[in-house]
Amino acid sequence: MKLFRREPPPAAAPRPARSLESKLGLLSASDLFRDLSEEQMRQVDQMTVMTTCPAGRTVYEPGIASEALFLLKQGRIQIYRLAADGRKLTIGTVLPGTAFGNMSFTGNRMLGGYAEATEDSTICVMSPSDIEGLIAAYPVIGIRLVQILAGRLVDLEARLEESTLRDVPSRVAAALVRAWEQRGDRLSMTHQELAETVGTHRETVTRALGDFRDRGLLSLSRNTIQIQDVAGLRAAAGDDPL
Repeated sequence: MKLFRREPPPAAAPRPARSLESKLGLLSASDLFRDLSEEQMRQVDQMTVMTTCPAGRTVYEPGIASEALFLLKQGRIQIYRLAADGRKLTIGTVLPGTAFGNMSFTGNRMLGGYAEATEDSTICVMSPSDIEGLIAAYPVIGIRLVQILAGRLVDLEARLEESTLRDVPSRVAAALVRAWEQRGDRLSMTHQELAETVGTHRETVTRALGDFRDRGLLSLSRNTIQIQDVAGLRAAAGDDPL
């Protein structure tokens, strides 16, 4: 599957003002562009391309030669790899305002990974020249990009520590705490998705979730996990109390 093509509106059809304002709102909501003025955001608008991606569509996959940096504006993207036996290992879930993709000089590398939209998503697509031009014009964007990458490194180190030093229930609890920090009490997440995140089998995750439910830490419904006791989950994850 090829990287989806840029599809700007036909040149003969002017873009409605509402569409422009919507795009500006989506861009300005990102941490990457939050320090720019409205006029600067309008200039950024002219330097970037916004596209939509329906749920289930692959945004990026191994074998794509072109480098591109994506900025998720709406929806959710799952980053994963496939093991030799076909098992899926989720590397991370991209939430709105987050950059991802394959661009060596920014430190964003897919390294054999796939990116798939798990919800209908709106994505800003930037080439290496786009990013270089934005950083040259607005150095603060470079600072924000470094901060984003530093935060990603901290998260990666935490997950590495979990995978080597904690048992599966602890890893499940830690994954739920991270999801709660990003999305709040109500998590739209299947047992399979959670299993792929912590690198284990769905049945093992189901048993851990059942135990947490019996202890009053969460409640379960179809494809939804409702967090009820974050402190208890932190303790189950082995985290120090706040």
